[in-house]
Amino acid sequence: MRLFLLICLITGLLFIGAATLLSIIFTFTIGNAIALAVGVFFLGVYFIYPRLTKSYQQLLNSLLTGIGIFMIIMFFIIGNTGKINTTTFTEDCALVLGGGLRGEKILPTLQFRLDKCINYLQQNPKALIIVSGGKGISESIAESVAMKRYLVAKGVSANQIVEESQSKNTRQNMQYSKVLLDSLFSSGNYSVVCITSDFHSYRAGKLSKKANLTVTHYNAKTVWYLYPVAYCRETLSIIKMWLGF
Repeated sequence: MRLFLLICLITGLLFIGAATLLSIIFTFTIGNAIALAVGVFFLGVYFIYPRLTKSYQQLLNSLLTGIGIFMIIMFFIIGNTGKINTTTFTEDCALVLGGGLRGEKILPTLQFRLDKCINYLQQNPKALIIVSGGKGISESIAESVAMKRYLVAKGVSANQIVEESQSKNTRQNMQYSKVLLDSLFSSGNYSVVCITSDFHSYRAGKLSKKANLTVTHYNAKTVWYLYPVAYCRETLSIIKMWLGF
């Protein structure tokens, strides 16, 4: 029991510390809120577990074991999918998904996606670029505006970039970008590479299919200290997607 409680204590403190630190350095996001909730849960288990009867302890053990196995499987799926790039570097369009601002400042996750887009253009310089992302609660401008500014500052032609500035989530990224692409390529004959973060690739791929948008993938890396928060949030988002929300 001591080892179990020590693991709960350390896990709780790590998640709360990570959520707090990331909120101070960057901004408070849903991902940070989820990490904070996970930390509070494990701290709650640490304090409550010794006071439970054996039957309730066994029930909690089974619950935590099931959750642990499920999370390990999900982390494997998310991580493995993120390692796979299927781009041919011949696509007609590069679709870059938004990833968060602090005011007007681009956060690291989104910057890596945009840098990956610039890398892609070095191998396919004629591709059209769609930057997809609306204005969030803590954002001063639409993500697409900041994304275009960043790319233009890095030498990409403004005429090569098209903004999709209405979407609030990945599902809408795909749906609204599909409508935009159909209007830009009236023949309906076009190919698209989706550029997003490695942890986001699995869900982005599934939602693109639901929007009848066929994409290849070119995934951006993630800063190591963002993985716990990103993977926890992404797992819950995938469950939400499976449930049809």
